[in-house]
Amino acid sequence: MKILLIYPVPPKSHWPKGQMLARWVPTGLAYIGAALQRAGHTVKVLVRAEQLIKNGFDWDAADAQLHRLLEEFQPEMIGFSVLTPMVPEAGSIARLAKQICGDQVLVAAGGPHPSAIPERMLQECPAIDVIVVGEGEDTMVELAEKGPAKAVAGLVFRDGESFVRTAPRSPEANLDRLGPPAYNLFDMTFYTEPNPWMIHWLRLSATNIRTTRGCPNRCAFCAGTIVSGPGVRYHSINYVMDLVQDVVERFGVKAVHFEDETFAADRSRVLALCEEMRRRGLHKRIQWDCLFRVEQAESELLARMKSAGCIQVEYGFESGSDAALRRVGKNASVEQNRRAVRLTREAGLRIYADIMLGLPGETEEDIRATRRFLRWARPEAICASRMTPLPGTPVYDELPPAVRDSLNWADYTYMDHRADKVNFAAMPAQRFEALYQDFRKHFWRPVTEWGLLRDAPPEDREERRRLRKKLLRFILRHPLRAARLPIFR
Repeated sequence: MKILLIYPVPPKSHWPKGQMLARWVPTGLAYIGAALQRAGHTVKVLVRAEQLIKNGFDWDAADAQLHRLLEEFQPEMIGFSVLTPMVPEAGSIARLAKQICGDQVLVAAGGPHPSAIPERMLQECPAIDVIVVGEGEDTMVELAEKGPAKAVAGLVFRDGESFVRTAPRSPEANLDRLGPPAYNLFDMTFYTEPNPWMIHWLRLSATNIRTTRGCPNRCAFCAGTIVSGPGVRYHSINYVMDLVQDVVERFGVKAVHFEDETFAADRSRVLALCEEMRRRGLHKRIQWDCLFRVEQAESELLARMKSAGCIQVEYGFESGSDAALRRVGKNASVEQNRRAVRLTREAGLRIYADIMLGLPGETEEDIRATRRFLRWARPEAICASRMTPLPGTPVYDELPPAVRDSLNWADYTYMDHRADKVNFAAMPAQRFEALYQDFRKHFWRPVTEWGLLRDAPPEDREERRRLRKKLLRFILRHPLRAARLPIFR
């Protein structure tokens, strides 16, 4: 069977911005593509972000390429991997595929959003025939063989005016069986081109690798376990190191981003990975970064990671307020946040801080506490967003039905929904909106620009000149605010 896998993009109105330029290999599609190829199918992958970047964001040219691909390849099945802001385009491409390839083409959608609310996804996207719930490798292989059937676990599909949910599919215990990713389906020259978005803000030739699936925690705002399920499952040490060695030797990458939700869920495993990295001499050939929960930080572990080539650790600090952290089930404290910062600094590693404003019940004092924490921590990179109710999370499920029905998926592209639509903070929506915009304009944006300037290579003179001008303009316009930024402390 000829199968086309598609990774859509958010609406045109949200392009192009920073994270959209990140050259991530869509891991889910890479593994599903590998499974389908092993089953004997002819597979192609279309990543719309790659297509748009290569066309200089000429949407007409990118759409023309999409038309040609559908006309020439004539897929018999199409599979979408869908994040929430990508829902509109997934629906429109599905309609286009039916027009070009005929109604007989089977269109499936999977990923966090469809897995969380499959019936609503089918209602909103009538050209999509079936939803793959959870991990998709085995489900997609069976779907290609049998079509939407009750005998195929992990599906939701239409039956007249109602929906059929088949039995849930058990998560795969032996993750090594599912790999390696089908890199042959991707233009790896494109995906490994140096850019500052993979390991913020270092312009490195890098790629992303997943070594685990799942997370031991269940934060009220996080959709990370919707596809993979609760708990953590692991690839073997040899599998991970063979994959790292493969991308280094085949594609010449200089860095690897380990994209696991929580890299250090098993301390002894991380130590073993570091030992094997050194034994193979990979610590001399690449740099890498990863994501930790704050309670996982400890001196020996971080020092061993540093010696094995790690350069940065990303932490989900979220807030500088204990009360705010408790309300979202973070199972961490501000003191643990601070301890993680101290230990990471002692190990000589960079810090990437994830921050969220507008948490349930958040007060103005909570927001001030978060700013104080960031001024003290001085992270090399900050990712900040407002609280957003992702489908399938507790905060989404607790919304009144009318509010859930009113949500615009396009607003999820940069978590840019306005507070007058969904406001979790303990203050009027107008007041929170003012505080959030002030944080973006006078704190997050200048800190980010400083980070990009600091880490930009010397030869990138034009970019450095542009960033210097923006920072100087900010300092001259807001000298008191500038003096309170982490970069000047």
